[in-house]
Amino acid sequence: MTATLCRPARLEDAGAIHTLLLQLAPEIPLLIDTLEREEALYALIRNCARSGESWVAVDGDDRIVGFALAEPNQLARHYAEHETIELRYAGVAPAHRGQGIFGQLIARILDRMVPVTATVAPQNRSGIGARLERLGFAALDVAGGGQCFRWAPGRS
Repeated sequence: MTATLCRPARLEDAGAIHTLLLQLAPEIPLLIDTLEREEALYALIRNCARSGESWVAVDGDDRIVGFALAEPNQLARHYAEHETIELRYAGVAPAHRGQGIFGQLIARILDRMVPVTATVAPQNRSGIGARLERLGFAALDVAGGGQCFRWAPGRS
């Protein structure tokens, strides 16, 4: 098994991230039943890659095997105050799971030392909620049955 490397996502990674995200769609789950929804997902991937807050894991052949798509939460900001990063999607290719890649990707986002939030749909079958809690995120109650998680610097 070759080692993986985590690096910031680049705009040119959007196609490979999109392909992997579509592969993981059933366990997240993602509603991509129309061309418009799939195009909106691709636009979100590009925005996250462009934001400078997203990370990818690549194998020895520079193939993307994992991603953590994040972007600044613009709704929570007020004149550059109260910066918060929103984790939109994260995943690892099934063949590369169990190697700590997910934790490495999330650690890169947490290294910014600003609060990070993530919302998990109630239908999610990936187990991401438990993984986030192991990484120090606190589960918060939200309406609609979903789960919201928050990590804050200095909180363990």
